[in-house]
Amino acid sequence: MIFFSLISTAFSSIFYGIIATVAIMAILYAVLRAINKSIVQTPVFYITGAILAILLLIQTSLLIGAMQAKGTADAAQEYVSGLIENYQGVVDSRESRQAIDALTDEFPIIGNFVDLTAFYGRSIADLPTSIHATVVDFLNSYIWRRIGWLLGILFVGCLIVIMFAKPNNEYGHRQIDGFASRHEGRRARTGSRQRVSRRR
Repeated sequence: MIFFSLISTAFSSIFYGIIATVAIMAILYAVLRAINKSIVQTPVFYITGAILAILLLIQTSLLIGAMQAKGTADAAQEYVSGLIENYQGVVDSRESRQAIDALTDEFPIIGNFVDLTAFYGRSIADLPTSIHATVVDFLNSYIWRRIGWLLGILFVGCLIVIMFAKPNNEYGHRQIDGFASRHEGRRARTGSRQRVSRRR
């Protein structure tokens, strides 16, 4: 049961991670192409893009998984409240083990983020609130780390492809070449007139 629940969550995270990665890559392509069309015409762009897509997929999948886990924190708090409603006193090792096992069975993804050894000696009545706060704080920190990695990966990837972009001077070269041809033509015509004038 736990295995299939985790597999389902993993596939869901990867699926939405693929969608998010495709969207990010499409936006990135459009922005870089608008900045300089030659950026998206180099082999470095395609190589970097492939590596970037893999790294983005990993980070977005982890991010979405953490957000899914955070979404069940309230339900997990209510579930633990139901488990301890007939208990009083302080948390001991046996009770904490029973609570974590029951929580893992009901919310496998939440169970990965909770270590009830941190709650020894606390009031049993405070256990649901403590679990909720621990899970939410951990996942908030985890989510921000994933966002930081995403931004860092995007920055490095953009920096690499911009550094290796071809100079967009094709139009400028045509202008210079055209100007040079016209200038040479004028010089040739002027020289012809000068030679005719001298013969006269």
